[in-house]
Amino acid sequence: MQVKEMLAELAMVESEIARLEIQITQLRKDLKIEQQHTTKSKQWSSEQQPQTNNNNKPPLNWNPISKTTFDTKALHFISKAIKGDYALNHHFKLDNSKNNELDPRDAKDSHHPLHEVKLHERSVSRKSGLLVASSPLRDPRHPSPKQRERNPLDIPLPKSMPMLTQAEENIQNWHPNKLSESIMKCLNFIYVRLLRASRTMELEKSGPISRSLHYSSLSSRSFRVENGLNSSLSAHKELRQQDPYGIFENEESIPRDIGPYKNLVIFTSTSMDPKSISSATFIPLMRKLRVLMSNLQKVDLRPLSYQQKLAFWINMYNACIMNGFLQYGVPSSPEKLATLMNKAMVNIGGNTINAQAIDHYILRKPMSINIEDDNKEAIVRKLYGLESSEPNVTFALCCGTRSSPAVRIYSGEGVVAELERSKLEYLQASVVVTSSKRVAVPELLIRSLPEFSSADMKTVVEWVCHQLPTSGSLRKSIVECFRGHPKTQPTIDTLSYDFEFQYLLPL
Repeated sequence: MQVKEMLAELAMVESEIARLEIQITQLRKDLKIEQQHTTKSKQWSSEQQPQTNNNNKPPLNWNPISKTTFDTKALHFISKAIKGDYALNHHFKLDNSKNNELDPRDAKDSHHPLHEVKLHERSVSRKSGLLVASSPLRDPRHPSPKQRERNPLDIPLPKSMPMLTQAEENIQNWHPNKLSESIMKCLNFIYVRLLRASRTMELEKSGPISRSLHYSSLSSRSFRVENGLNSSLSAHKELRQQDPYGIFENEESIPRDIGPYKNLVIFTSTSMDPKSISSATFIPLMRKLRVLMSNLQKVDLRPLSYQQKLAFWINMYNACIMNGFLQYGVPSSPEKLATLMNKAMVNIGGNTINAQAIDHYILRKPMSINIEDDNKEAIVRKLYGLESSEPNVTFALCCGTRSSPAVRIYSGEGVVAELERSKLEYLQASVVVTSSKRVAVPELLIRSLPEFSSADMKTVVEWVCHQLPTSGSLRKSIVECFRGHPKTQPTIDTLSYDFEFQYLLPL
């Protein structure tokens, strides 16, 4: 047993060393860029100084601390890498938006290339405001002592920031699809960090053995600790990790490989800790998210193709809800979840739109046939609606429930193939087949696919079979259920939709 514990700890250490080596390589690149910018900044400053009295007076903007800036930043970046705060610097770049207003108190420093990007709050009508023109507000110069509610994105940030790179300065010129993908990467990383933080707190209360085994399973998925004397409770936990929809909770379920879903990380409400979100550790990540989200105001979707628009709006729907949970917390009921989906909004090209509108009036056909021309829903479809609806978006839209599909980032070039793969992976992980000839399909299929609105359950199962590969174990099990005498046809059930909060995230 001691040997296995040492192997587990060794795997954890090796994984951590590999992660730090990658970050150190990235840090060296960033430090080189930082040195170049520092040199350019000094040259620019020297050119701006008066040419007279240089020998008698120091420059007006001379600061004795600036001599040690580069060495201090080097130590700062290395510290960031060890803590994991700098891991996504190559994915998410910051910029100074041309449209962001600066506080008058900072006007004297307006020549400096570094400014804090400020997120404008918006006045939005929550009852009917599916589309609201942006109206930037800012805090008064001398705020009153009256307390006001703040969300995690309003966390004050340090005024001293590293010098922006060329890529960071050009973020406002990013392609809309690249911007939407970067937002999803940032959100995914925030959720994984929250999960790690919550598990770290749990492991601190446990012994060193369970801590080492836990980290080995997280850091190296190829490393498995096999023990024939495992308790039934441990076996159940391992099964739950590889069975996010609980299809094997029935003892009669036929064992099979559920595909990539067994490797996903399960994020539950216990990991959504408001204190962690507002802590200093998450400030850099929240700022990156805020900057990326604010740049959505400048995107122009008109030149995009159908596939690019489709991928963009799928990413925006998922990002809108994930960001909503960070802002408003986890809802306690399905009704409050619907309320959150109306409150969770993004500003696209200067227009504010919520998750419900993205789902029903952009990605799908309107639920109501008779829509007046001046109705705001009709305006949304006229501005952003797709030429045709894509049925497979059902397997891409995740609203943070246990029955939702896994989170995936969709690209404008390969969205059709990615949606097809998402459909196959979801079916492999969510359909139940038992040895007693019982087949159960998730309610998500019935409620989301229009072709099943009036179909019988046998038609639904036949459709599922046609989507699966011929050689797949799930299809073979379903076909086997229908063989034999007509009187012994299988029982077909529906797995009720589960509104429990859950996200399935890739590592």
